Amino acid sequence: MGAMLPKGVPAEEVFREISSFTGNDVDWRTGKVMTGLYDPGAEAHAVAVEAYTRFLPHNALYVNMYPSIGKMEKEIVASVAELLRADDEVVGNITSGGTESIMMAVKTARDWAKINRPAVTAPEMVLPVSAHPAFLKAAHYYNLKVVQTAIELKEYRADLASFEKALSANTIIAVGSAPNFSHGSIDPISEMAKIAADRGILFHVDGCVGGIYMSVMRRMGFELPAFDFSVPGVTSISADLHKYGYAPKNSSVILYRNRDLRKYAWFVCSSTTEYVVINSTTQSSRTGGPIAAAWAILRFMGEEGFQDIVRRSQTATEKLLAGIAKIEGIWVLGKPDMCMFTIASEQFNVFEIDDEMGQRGWQLIPQFACGGSPENLHVSLSQANVPHVDQFISDLTEVVNHLRENGPSVDLEEMKRVVDAAKTKSADEAMFEIIPVIGLTGMDLPERMAALNTVLNLFPAKLRDEMLTMFFNMTS
Repeated sequence: MGAMLPKGVPAEEVFREISSFTGNDVDWRTGKVMTGLYDPGAEAHAVAVEAYTRFLPHNALYVNMYPSIGKMEKEIVASVAELLRADDEVVGNITSGGTESIMMAVKTARDWAKINRPAVTAPEMVLPVSAHPAFLKAAHYYNLKVVQTAIELKEYRADLASFEKALSANTIIAVGSAPNFSHGSIDPISEMAKIAADRGILFHVDGCVGGIYMSVMRRMGFELPAFDFSVPGVTSISADLHKYGYAPKNSSVILYRNRDLRKYAWFVCSSTTEYVVINSTTQSSRTGGPIAAAWAILRFMGEEGFQDIVRRSQTATEKLLAGIAKIEGIWVLGKPDMCMFTIASEQFNVFEIDDEMGQRGWQLIPQFACGGSPENLHVSLSQANVPHVDQFISDLTEVVNHLRENGPSVDLEEMKRVVDAAKTKSADEAMFEIIPVIGLTGMDLPERMAALNTVLNLFPAKLRDEMLTMFFNMTS
């Protein structure tokens, strides 16, 4: 669009232009998006959209002006806390998503330590290498040192010996995942929380993706290890409403063991000529839409609705896992605890599998090798995928057989030679070294990503991050 138009255009033209932008967007209605989509079904979605738009003009900063938003927030927090087996002391707030919930947990721990652990002058956070990148982002923003620990490579859970060894006199917060996003495995939360508590360290459970879903599973009789406030030593939990809580984005909940801890989350300021600012999260002005939509979804679906989705999703997941186990040359890593898992292979380039599945309309998430976990393809199944499980297995079988018969399209040895020559150079020099072999002809990403992902997977993480920063800074 460029400069602002001197005169406005009719609404029909505005929406025609918007529609023209979406030609390359993924169609989320196909049931082939296997990650990042949490569809409650058409009827529930319509209820959420209506609630969202009704409260779109309401500013959640001003709960004195819009007490309805405060009421809905309290009721949502109470519902999620009850699912997570909280007592009456547990309190919380709604954030814009898992990243903000995690950042609030880290910020709260930092400020808690300033008062309760004043001897700590160089605060550290200890977490498994499988923990979400949002923790590293929070540490970057709040000036904490990150100490990453190993995962055991049988079930891809936190390694307890590595975790315990990493705790130090400077550790103010430790982290476990329920489950980790990468492999869908619950860390040994009870053991980790006890180790942390014995040393006076706060312990956060990242239940962003699975906190609500697995709580419903537990109530349905599925056997899962304890990961919630029933575990002594757990001091905070994050649980997203806009993932398997089926609310529209952006909404998540951050819960604290008690008000004494949550008081370190607040930012209050009356020392300017402006109005008094009172924030429980990082945001100030924000629409009330996500809160209203989340409240509406919880009311509309009820526990029966959530259980129905979990029942069908878990049945479909079991079918997927059984189908994948029959495909020679690929397998699922570890022992996933819910409807999330990853596909790996020693025989085939998983990034080529991803490309071929993409040609058939499927959307997966490639994940690079890290911490002993090989490169893999992530799947988060939702109820939208349930009717298409047989097709997924059929297409995946076809793709693997195609690669077996035709061989790789990416020359791995050539990629290794290019990377070996480039990884001793600066990020910009390395980027120009790899451009000829990854299919970049301009500043747009290639349609097929296997060559690019293969090369990036071979680079050290630090240099890879620098290269990606440079690329997106140039193209955005």
